[in-house]
Amino acid sequence: MTPFDEVRRTVTGHGLELVRAHPRRDRLHLDLRGPDRQRVIGQWIDDATEATRVADATPGRVERLGSRLVLQHDGADRRLPALADLVAGGAELVVHRPERRAVVRYQRGDGYVYTKVVRPRRTAELVRRVRAAAAVPGLSAPEVTQWDEAGGTIVLTTLPGQTLHDLLTGVVPAVVATEVGRAVRTLHSAATAPDGTTTHDLAAEVDATRALLDLARTHRALQPREALVVDRRIAAAAATIAALARPAAPSLLHRDLHDKQLLVDGASIGMLDVDTLGLGDPALDLGNLLAHLDLRVRQGWTQRETAAAVEQGVLDGYVPDDRTRAATAGYRALAAARLEALYAFRPGDLPGGGQPAK
Repeated sequence: MTPFDEVRRTVTGHGLELVRAHPRRDRLHLDLRGPDRQRVIGQWIDDATEATRVADATPGRVERLGSRLVLQHDGADRRLPALADLVAGGAELVVHRPERRAVVRYQRGDGYVYTKVVRPRRTAELVRRVRAAAAVPGLSAPEVTQWDEAGGTIVLTTLPGQTLHDLLTGVVPAVVATEVGRAVRTLHSAATAPDGTTTHDLAAEVDATRALLDLARTHRALQPREALVVDRRIAAAAATIAALARPAAPSLLHRDLHDKQLLVDGASIGMLDVDTLGLGDPALDLGNLLAHLDLRVRQGWTQRETAAAVEQGVLDGYVPDDRTRAATAGYRALAAARLEALYAFRPGDLPGGGQPAK
């Protein structure tokens, strides 16, 4: 497998900047910037024959740079058949993970309308999960307004407000942080889980974290010594959590809760990307959110004092018991280890374009 640093150098040699990569076993999905700072989506496919096959099978504006770099302009994607037409129709591309998923938005009045684009065979299940999450009592989440299974498109309502992420650049009112904690508690206190919600326990979270670390090793985004350090952090965090009593009952979890998933509109808190709901330890969501606050400090996005105040407000609003508070520390460390591996692929999201701070 081509080392990640070599991929970066090759991309740079083509006049592009690698902002972040999303690793797969045999390729990298790339978010790039062109010379004009315009966003460019592409894939680095190590097998040149496979790269040729993918490029030839993808309709729309596709560009080959060398034998392994495939650029997919204007929403070109062989697995997301509706995407290019949406972009051609004036939609702005917000997220594009080649051959997996995308999000576009349209300007409508003073706001935006968002559409998710997925592989057509995944559409019905995703609609079911989004609708189930929106039906959770007390949870403010986007709702499905229309969907097209053949095209793999799902149109969602837009929640008002600013993300907690954006608010972190200034002073976050104490009441906002407290309401965030209460909103997370509301989710975790749901009396019933939507049909089909799967269990996501400590073992599943450790497996997911180690799988990402394995990808960092495969693509050599982390050096062997760095990967060993992360592996030890995973083991230590897992041991901390495993030594505690299990929760009395599993809670309904977001599973990917962080500052960009939380919308603040006055005292109302909305949650995005709720289609990942699972059943498990409530400390997982809390630990993940707090680990992202730590990350924002390292990124220079927010001040340490601001992050500390938000953390305290979240905990004040949530009111965790002693066991959950202790488990939160463990899941925070586990999430930090996962972020170490994840951000090894995101040089544009870190100070100086380097590795995460140790």
